[in-house]
Amino acid sequence: MTKNNNFKISRRKVLGGLGAVGIASAGAGLGTTAFFSDSESFDGNTITAGEVDLKMDYRITYEGGPGRLEELQRIYNDPDGPYNPDVEVKELPDYPGTYVLDQVPRRGNVIDPTPWVESANVGVDDDGEFAGFERDELTDAGFPLFQLHDVKPGDYGEATISMHLFDNPAYVWLGGGLRRNASNGVNDPEQVRLDQLGATNTADYSALPDDDPTFFAENANGEALYYNVDGDWGGQLADAIKARVWYDENCNNIFDEREDGKPIDIALVLDVSGSMTYDLENPGDRSLDSQDEGSRIFEAREAIKQLAANLRTDIDGTGEDDRLGLVKFGGIDELEFPLTDASDLTTLNNDIDAIESYTFGQDDGSSAPFDPDDTPFGISGTNIGAGLYGGRQMLEDGQVNGRRQIMIVLGDGAPTWSYESENVDDNDEADADSSGESGFPSYSTWQDWSRNDKLIAMSDVNNTTAAADTVAVADEIKDDTDITIVSIGFGLEQVSQTGLARTTLLSIASEGVGEFESDDETGVKLYYEAPASVDLSIIFSQIAQVVLGEQVIAEGTLREVLEVLAEGVPLDANEFTDERDCYPPFLTRCLGFEWWLPTDVKNEVQSDSVEFDISFYAEQCRHNDGSNNPFAEAGN
Repeated sequence: MTKNNNFKISRRKVLGGLGAVGIASAGAGLGTTAFFSDSESFDGNTITAGEVDLKMDYRITYEGGPGRLEELQRIYNDPDGPYNPDVEVKELPDYPGTYVLDQVPRRGNVIDPTPWVESANVGVDDDGEFAGFERDELTDAGFPLFQLHDVKPGDYGEATISMHLFDNPAYVWLGGGLRRNASNGVNDPEQVRLDQLGATNTADYSALPDDDPTFFAENANGEALYYNVDGDWGGQLADAIKARVWYDENCNNIFDEREDGKPIDIALVLDVSGSMTYDLENPGDRSLDSQDEGSRIFEAREAIKQLAANLRTDIDGTGEDDRLGLVKFGGIDELEFPLTDASDLTTLNNDIDAIESYTFGQDDGSSAPFDPDDTPFGISGTNIGAGLYGGRQMLEDGQVNGRRQIMIVLGDGAPTWSYESENVDDNDEADADSSGESGFPSYSTWQDWSRNDKLIAMSDVNNTTAAADTVAVADEIKDDTDITIVSIGFGLEQVSQTGLARTTLLSIASEGVGEFESDDETGVKLYYEAPASVDLSIIFSQIAQVVLGEQVIAEGTLREVLEVLAEGVPLDANEFTDERDCYPPFLTRCLGFEWWLPTDVKNEVQSDSVEFDISFYAEQCRHNDGSNNPFAEAGN
């Protein structure tokens, strides 16, 4: 990020401290000798301003050809240069000619993108504690990301920038601008090429502006081509470089465009254990058991409806829709509604509104062989493995050639229940044939079970056993099918066994696409943390962009992209809603910026250079509608 001297406001707004305000009152007595008196005061009054603090981190890669490591290190490691003082350029040994120009924070060897991408997304250690970026690891920016001196056709650069808000939610704006687009003189090969293109040197004609940036911008896409040899604005590089800015919702440093046009089937596997009825603001208080607004299950229903409303219909004119179905799990798995076309939104909304969670201690309302007296927690346990089997069956039974299959698993706690096959085998009233299995059943055995079998098989095992069963089921699905599993940990910070819940949900998730889209590359787990304080639909919006294709903010030539940024782009935390949403604090979100010089560009750009800015601005949400465009005010 080059310094923008025309930008008169800070790139982040921090509310100034108001200081402490003290108010004291003194009582006075009236009389002569012995006084009755009373004194009351309200002491120690303080008013402390809140804070909106925007911090950044990033990873920058450059594909510029092999043999350039020392050159790039000289540029970036210059102690007197305008760069991040801790910069350390590395070449990737498995991808010669590809360099990590910088990475903040370091998080291990920068050669491997996995630690950075994992931490940028969530970051979970072996105990289930957060291991994401800490505030003091991040940066306030103010220095350039790209500083390259020998770019040639075929070169490519990318920066994924993640934003971190601390203390308060904020509206976030993206800005920038082209600051220089110079020819830096014209050598013989460049002059020959410019003449071939019929380009006009503005310095040769007094009627033409000599070095006016507005003139060159207005004529950038016209039939006539203009250049200036010595000025700051007559180069061709800004119009030759291609660029894109997008919401990089999984922070994996690549643009997931999903151009295959394939419809998708989504099996949403939803935790409906008793804790889903708890109030989001009063977790664990069973007197608040509710299916209504303010409960976890209500929040889940609203987010699922937003997902349904944003699925695709009549994809590419084929008449095919994306489809959504739902399996719920407490102590057992149960089909809530089958795969349904996205265009049948009324049916989907009605089905979603009908979802209810179990309440603590609830039985299933059936007669024997299920005996709630033997199961004090009723059917309201957490059997994630059962839900995984249910989601698999939905997708396999409804399988249509060419459709991608996605399973989204939402859990709000650690697994507490599992299935015990021997319970079914030993019960005279079981509907299934004896399988001779112990522990969690195989998928083929489970498929033969009736609902009563599942009720008999559900078992309140220890958490470690339940977690191991859950992960084994997920591994079986990932090994035997093409189903992609995405998992969400919902409000885990409010429940017991948070660490086990988080590691289990992380473990069952599939791996996403790696930074270099290689088959032998390990991608980052498709796990999303959804704190209770964050609108759950924001998380579903992130997942939808990863599954359906990430949203482009601007693309075209570098000049065109920067013209969009110069106007100020109001970033939106939730693409599902019509109104613009604030970004919540403590939830990392990423943007990607990539550029490339196409191989069909010829000598017209020799020795040309561009300078540009990318800027961010955050402003408090409270008492604010987000309409203040700081970049418009700054004259960008």
